[in-house]
Amino acid sequence: MRYTDFKIVETKLREAVQVYVIGDSHAKAMGGTNNLAANGARLSAIATQANRVPQGSDVYMTGGHNDVAGGAQPQAIASQVKQIIDSLLAKDCEVFYVLFPEGSSNTNQEQMGPTRQAITTAVTVSQDLNGCSMQPDGIHCQMSSYTGIVNANAGNSKPAGDKQDRDNNMANMEGGLEAGPPYPQDQVEAVKQLQTELQRLGYSVGSTGIDGKYGPRTSRAVKAYQTDFGQASPTNANFAGGAITADGIKALKAAKPVDDPTPTGNNNRYSSEPLGDLADIANLDQAKEVVEEFLGTTITDNDMNMLVRATASEASRHNQERAAVAAVILNRVRLNHNNYGASIPAQLNATNQFQAVTGTRANGRQASDGYRNMTNRTAGEVIGTIIQNLSGQNKTWRNFTSNIPSAYGPGTDIGFMYTMRNSPNARVIGQTVFGTA
Repeated sequence: MRYTDFKIVETKLREAVQVYVIGDSHAKAMGGTNNLAANGARLSAIATQANRVPQGSDVYMTGGHNDVAGGAQPQAIASQVKQIIDSLLAKDCEVFYVLFPEGSSNTNQEQMGPTRQAITTAVTVSQDLNGCSMQPDGIHCQMSSYTGIVNANAGNSKPAGDKQDRDNNMANMEGGLEAGPPYPQDQVEAVKQLQTELQRLGYSVGSTGIDGKYGPRTSRAVKAYQTDFGQASPTNANFAGGAITADGIKALKAAKPVDDPTPTGNNNRYSSEPLGDLADIANLDQAKEVVEEFLGTTITDNDMNMLVRATASEASRHNQERAAVAAVILNRVRLNHNNYGASIPAQLNATNQFQAVTGTRANGRQASDGYRNMTNRTAGEVIGTIIQNLSGQNKTWRNFTSNIPSAYGPGTDIGFMYTMRNSPNARVIGQTVFGTA
């Protein structure tokens, strides 16, 4: 849990769905409270905008128009649009793609029509701006054409990725989902949803990510989930013979993350790169040297022990996120943040700062289970990412908080999340936003 605005369990039901807008000038004109669009944005920049969208949001998106003007080929543009939408679907978002108008005075005008067609084939278009009343530039619609798109009821438009259809598909699989190969085409979307739920619970499906293939990596993730939730018996009807029935899927979707999930043995796709032999508690002394170099002073063995435990309990299983959490702790020590003290124990034990360490009223002020009962496997992973990734972390960051609005409930300050995002050099890594606020 994170600071005075502490982080609630990330699967807490949202009181209201957040609506975000991403894209280029067409999206910027659509307005909306959370409008991340930028004039002239190409799909590479829009992908970065998509990374800032929290899990479970409704997303209105435009994109591809400026890539046509830049000379990109229609199929390549359509593929990029689909990749961005797929990345948002993997975060359980509803995506509504708004297709740019063909216009009459664009750079590379002859490719506007073919690109629009390619995008229409690749994804479901929720709203097509073609036929709107154009501005004199022959590129943009009159502003009235953009008004109301974001405020319209999402249920009146077809999501670009058919998320609801995917959910229904998974829930209605009469024969369940069986591990392959082969990988039946009619089960791809259902398997993607299965993989999304496994990732949400902390079970990595491997470096291939959410690919719709129920292969060995996904099987290992399912087995780890079964172990933690008492469903590992081969006679369990919901998971018999490697098949997951509709009831098993429902149980999975209703599950809440455990403090220290059983490792899957897969490399998380969000990790910067495999840690290899670095992920071993035998490398603790080497990690301590890296920490001392980053901090600029020596620390005790107890200090190092606390740092590893706090990092493990405050971050998800994401190598760069873990390294960034460790960096924030050490930055606070070096700067004697808020005069809590210039040592690792002093900063970690400060009231209402690192509640995975100091506990909450709800749990009798006990440290989290992840802090008290960290496994050797988790310790090794943290040690490995400290060695590999700590030295490259930002030395000005002093805070971090959840980047998922649904993590904020009564008594917490979701405004701090937005303050953090706007702080100098802020960056979202994994499920967390880091900055100087």
